Amino acid sequence: MNGINGLRATQVLTLPEQIVASIRESILDGSLGPGDRLPSEQAMAEMYGCSRPTVREAMRILRADHILTAARGRGGGYRVAELSLQALGASVGEVISLSLGMKTLDYAQLFAVRFDLELRSAATAATERTEADLAALRATLPADPAELPVEAALSADVSFHRALAEASHNPLLVGFAGATATAFRRFSEEVQEVDPPRVLDGTREVVDAVAAQDPDASREAMRHHLAYFSRYFGLE
Repeated sequence: MNGINGLRATQVLTLPEQIVASIRESILDGSLGPGDRLPSEQAMAEMYGCSRPTVREAMRILRADHILTAARGRGGGYRVAELSLQALGASVGEVISLSLGMKTLDYAQLFAVRFDLELRSAATAATERTEADLAALRATLPADPAELPVEAALSADVSFHRALAEASHNPLLVGFAGATATAFRRFSEEVQEVDPPRVLDGTREVVDAVAAQDPDASREAMRHHLAYFSRYFGLE
């Protein structure tokens, strides 16, 4: 629909979406906290003035977003989930993507923040990683980066950073890695002139340092890996 004076008509929220928004707001303002139990579907239907299937659809959306959990039987029902890495990454990623689209944030600014966090992620992974984490990290490394198209190289880089964050076992680092993954997938659609081998340069050195459980070497290897994008975005 065409806009008027810079405004665009937006679609009115459906009843399930209104319920979702209401519950999200209650969590954000502290009225509901992790583990708190929601009223029954019938009670919420009466409270919101709608049918139980409408409430059930709202609950389905909130469960899919990892905001609520559900259990059957005595003591079951819907409860507010504990901190969800998936929900955190999705929420932050949505804000970042919207900001990029509105030009209130650019990729250079995003990368500048990412740079500092990736150094911490590498150093922390070196001290916290498990053998399973290390195997997952190694699995992200392509055999021959030179043969990859741009999109595949950027995708491999995103997978590498996500696995590294997960090896740190720090929820905020994992959440931010998920958020930037969304943003940089969009970056791969917009940019085609990056050099695939250089995008992945230094990743094996990071993995080796993490395997050796050397945080200082991991941090320096990550600095080397990020040098290409630092120059690309004019940060060096």
